[in-house]
Amino acid sequence: MLSTHPYPAGELTEMRCAATGYAAHGWPICPGIPAAHPGAGTLDPESRPEEADLVCRGGPLSQDEAFQAWTDQPWPILLCPGAVGSIDLGAGDRRTEAVLRDAGCLGPILVGPGPRWHLIVEHAPHHAASHLPRSTRQGCLLLPPSQAPWRISRWRVAPEATDWRLPDHATAWAALHADRRRD
Repeated sequence: MLSTHPYPAGELTEMRCAATGYAAHGWPICPGIPAAHPGAGTLDPESRPEEADLVCRGGPLSQDEAFQAWTDQPWPILLCPGAVGSIDLGAGDRRTEAVLRDAGCLGPILVGPGPRWHLIVEHAPHHAASHLPRSTRQGCLLLPPSQAPWRISRWRVAPEATDWRLPDHATAWAALHADRRRD
C-alpha cells in the first residue's frame, strides 16, 4: 500500500532522529517556522526568501517532545543559544579548526547558512535566561539536516566526531583571540 503522507518517510525519520539526538544531549532546540509579517499574521510577501526569518515554535523541547514534534512534520531544527551556545567564527578555515584542536577546544562546528562557521560551545554568557533568542535573526542557528530552501547548513565537525563534548565558551574564546594576537 502506498503512503499518502505528504512527506517522504526517510526525510521525517532523518529529521526526527537528528532532533531527538540534539535534545538527548541537552541542546535547547525547537521547531522553526517562517516568521509572520508584523501586523498581518502572514508571511511577508515583500521579503526575499534568503532574508526570511525562522522563529521558534514553542520553547526548547525535551527528547520525548522532540520525537513528537518531528513525527508528522520535518520542521527546520533551531538551536536556541543559552546553556549551549555558539561562537561566530566568521568565514572559517582549516587554520581556525587547527587552532581550536591544538588548544583542546575543538567542538562541533556548524557551517552556514552561507560561508559562516559557528563553534557550538558549552556556555553562552551573553544570553540572559529571560532574553533568549527566539529567531534566526536574533541568534538561533539552523541545525542539519534541516531543509529550508534559502538556508543550508552542514557540519564541518559533527557532534559525534567530538563525542558530543562541547568546549567551554571562555576557553575557546581565549584560544581564538590568542591566535589572532600572534598574527
